[in-house]
Amino acid sequence: MAQNALILLATGRDRPGIVGRVSGLIYDAGCNLEDSRMAILGGEFALIVLTTGSSEGLARVRQGMPALAKDLGLTVQLKETVAGRETRRGAAPSIPFKIKAVAMDDHPGIVHKLTHILAAREVNVARLDTSLSNAPGTGTPVFSIDLEAEVPTDVSVAALRSELLRFAEEENIDLEMRAAR
Repeated sequence: MAQNALILLATGRDRPGIVGRVSGLIYDAGCNLEDSRMAILGGEFALIVLTTGSSEGLARVRQGMPALAKDLGLTVQLKETVAGRETRRGAAPSIPFKIKAVAMDDHPGIVHKLTHILAAREVNVARLDTSLSNAPGTGTPVFSIDLEAEVPTDVSVAALRSELLRFAEEENIDLEMRAAR
């Protein structure tokens, strides 16, 4: 069932209390923080929040956000939407898969090439996280991708996996694709 929803995008200098204040505004408005992604990127904090609630509650979130954003030094964007899987346009029946990839160094194009292979087969990227860290002991840069994909039921999983493994071989990447549980 579709629900009234609001997507809140915010970025600002990282500091303690941002999540508490934003989630407090949502709670005080009588709304629910339904889905979110939050991360420190460089010295900045970024959050994407899907908030659901009554029209009145969402209006209270919208009205309270400018003052909160100013107080916290956030740049904020709000977008009205509806929540619920059935609201997605063109969502074909699919099977969820997880793709994990690790490269010994970060070089341009890894994410683009991987997602291009998926898009060519109409595979939807539902979530994508990347990180750059150093391997313990050696300090070697390690680039990691953690991706959740929605593979349409009419796509050959074996053919997709083969194509992804060819890509991984060409790019010297360790790649794993498995059904999500």
